[in-house]
Amino acid sequence: MKKMIRFTLLVAVMFNVLPIFSHAEENKGLLKMINEFLPPNSVLVSPKEPISTKPYQFYDFNQDGQEEMIITFEKKAKDQPHPSQYGVIVLRNENNNWEKIWETQTLGVGLDYAGVADLTGDGRKEFLFGVTIGASAGNKLEIFKWNHHSFKMIAEVPYQMMELLSNKKVGIAVWQRYIADTYFVDVLKWNGDKFVLDDELYSNYYPTIEEFHNEKISIMDAWFYWYTLADAQIKAGLFERARSSIQKGTTLAEQLSLHDVVENFKNLSNKLEKRKNLAEDGN
Repeated sequence: MKKMIRFTLLVAVMFNVLPIFSHAEENKGLLKMINEFLPPNSVLVSPKEPISTKPYQFYDFNQDGQEEMIITFEKKAKDQPHPSQYGVIVLRNENNNWEKIWETQTLGVGLDYAGVADLTGDGRKEFLFGVTIGASAGNKLEIFKWNHHSFKMIAEVPYQMMELLSNKKVGIAVWQRYIADTYFVDVLKWNGDKFVLDDELYSNYYPTIEEFHNEKISIMDAWFYWYTLADAQIKAGLFERARSSIQKGTTLAEQLSLHDVVENFKNLSNKLEKRKNLAEDGN
């Protein structure tokens, strides 16, 4: 009886372990093949975002039923600590043989984003490639669309932080640093030719911006938080809230004798009035 139990357990272990070994060997072979396409002095690299993304992804760009392989890599500079080249290679499987159909490289210090998303709304996903240029310069997002037999860059968007929006309408929330940890936020949507500001998407996204600022202000009531919050409120059409934020920020700036900042708040107030008048004329 004991021998029978041992035999049963052994068989169970074998059936569970064999697929693991098989999968490991398959991955080993895949990585060996991928490395053959990398430029000299290059290594595979995973992007910071989306989280848990591997250095290779799959997507059927030309909608022929056969997925292409997207490889991301870093080509280190010969002289360190100079910036590296961060690149993408796209492979296509032709008759069970992978061949390179496209490659691009961008100078930077890190790979922030690499993934696919349908930002143009045509049902086909674009490839998004975000490279970190530097701590203060932030990141540069390049958006590539499959065009006949290759890729065409349809947009280049600088950003410090970025969020893809896909609730009913598709867009990109772009955060650009102002001072310290304050940001101007724009929400962009594809209009068929380029990415433009979208008021509806901005209004829907505004609660996220407000929550960010409220958290910061609760820790430190600084004029620059009120400045970027007022800017967001103007863009969202919340004019009375923006007026209140401008007043609070101006008071804080005056207490610190920051005359240039006070002048900036005056300019922001003028912007508010212009946007409000345009909104009223539109109604």
